[in-house]
Amino acid sequence: MDRRGFLTVAGAALFGATACSSGGSGGSSSDHTASVPTTSVAPTAKASKGGGSVPVKLTIPSIDFDRKLTAMGLTDDGEISPPPGVTQWYNATVSPGQNGISVIAGHVTYDGPDVFANLEKVMVGDQLSVGFADGSSKKFVVVREKSVDKQALRTDQSVWGSSSTPSLVLITCDAESKLVGQHHLNNFVVWTKPVSG
Repeated sequence: MDRRGFLTVAGAALFGATACSSGGSGGSSSDHTASVPTTSVAPTAKASKGGGSVPVKLTIPSIDFDRKLTAMGLTDDGEISPPPGVTQWYNATVSPGQNGISVIAGHVTYDGPDVFANLEKVMVGDQLSVGFADGSSKKFVVVREKSVDKQALRTDQSVWGSSSTPSLVLITCDAESKLVGQHHLNNFVVWTKPVSG
C-alpha cells in the first residue's frame, strides 16, 4: 500500500483543492494543506467549536512525535497552510474528542523534512494523545491510514463531513505520490478515534 500524503480538502461542503510541493533546499516550498470557500469563516481558538478545550499538544509515540499544536484558521488565500515547523489544529473543526471531525495538519517537507515527515510510518493500532489548554489530555487510536488522491479527498465525508461520534484526522502531503510540476497528487491521511475506557 502506498503510504504517504498531505491534506486535500472539502468538496461541496467545505474545502477546495490542495497543492503539495516537493520543496527542496533551494527555496520555499509552496505546500498548501487545503483551500476553503470564502464563505466559510473559521472561529477563533478562544472558544472551541462544539465545546471542549483548545488542543495545544500532539504526541505520537510510535514515530517519536511530541509537538505543540497551533490553533489556526485559513490563510489570506483561503487555505489551510501552516508555516514551516508548525503543526496546525484547524480551528473551524471541533476540539479533538468532541462529537464531530477534528483536523490536524502539517507539512511533510518544507525546504527539507517538516513536522509530519514520518507520519507515513503510523500504523493502524498505534496510539496518540492530545493535550489541551485546560491541562487535560485524551488518547486516540489509529483506525485507518491511506494515501488518497487529492481530488477524491475533497469530497470525502469521513474528513470534511459531519460525525455523531468523535473523529480526529491527521493530514499531510504524500511525499511518494506522483509529482505534477512540483506538486504531489496525493495526501496521506490518518483517521483516529478516542480510546474507550
